[in-house]
Amino acid sequence: MSKVAEGCIALTQAQQRQYNEDGFFLVENALSQSEVNELLGLVDTFHARYCAERNLDQDDAFQMRNIVAAHERFKALMTHEKLLPLVVDVFGYNIQLRTSHMDVRPPMKKSHAEQVLGGKESFFPWHSDGPDFGWPPAGETVPYMEMKVGYYLTDLTEHNSGAICVVRGSHATSPWIEHSGERIIDPERIVEVNVAPGTAMVWRTALWHCLTPNLSERARRCLYFGYHHRWMRPSDFDHQKPDVLANASPIQLQLLGELGTGCNNYAGDDSEVHPVSRYWRPQDADIPLKAWAEEKRASAQ
Repeated sequence: MSKVAEGCIALTQAQQRQYNEDGFFLVENALSQSEVNELLGLVDTFHARYCAERNLDQDDAFQMRNIVAAHERFKALMTHEKLLPLVVDVFGYNIQLRTSHMDVRPPMKKSHAEQVLGGKESFFPWHSDGPDFGWPPAGETVPYMEMKVGYYLTDLTEHNSGAICVVRGSHATSPWIEHSGERIIDPERIVEVNVAPGTAMVWRTALWHCLTPNLSERARRCLYFGYHHRWMRPSDFDHQKPDVLANASPIQLQLLGELGTGCNNYAGDDSEVHPVSRYWRPQDADIPLKAWAEEKRASAQ
């Protein structure tokens, strides 16, 4: 478990080592109890609304994407004062959101515990996140194209409470081994992320991961914010709707896939004769996170 100095732009040595070697680290008490309660209320409200509108069974797993467009509180969370500095330190400042989603996983039947963890026929097979890259994987690992912050809102300290499981170091080396003539995930590298409410996980989505069944008496609720390079396309949106952008700060505009200036000359000032993508080759004003990060680092010296 790692503690973070508030507003610090640099990871601790322990965080950096774990992020490089294991592919993730935890931040305890990233959210206060009041923040957890507020976010749980929002998650439950949206869950109930969409189940009613779409005639969904509330006992089934539910996921809602592009939540930054659904409520200001979710939008504000993508620039969390404790986590955004860590995101910028591990991934740089020319970034935006790839995805933002809330997950609800109600209690499950006990029989799910009989399934092989992450097996192909299980309710949540092992996988790593990413688009269809279109090229063969190298050693069954995927490129470092994205990282996520997961905010856990419910108690996941008990085994089989729906917690995410990650394979330590699988962002760099294959997670598979041969065992008794079968190809399996190396059990010695599996980490069940059993955490208290309010904990955040900073992780490389190239990590192989799955979920334990939720055999607790409460629904598992969490939020994920995925950040990637701005020259890639997001998965939840093309451009956000005007009302989502209307009161956004320059940094929020950048993370929402726009230019930090609020301008829309995405292909440069002369797109007919000399187009230059402002995502591929941004000017400083396009990515206000750059000045923000430089100021943070300067004040820390």
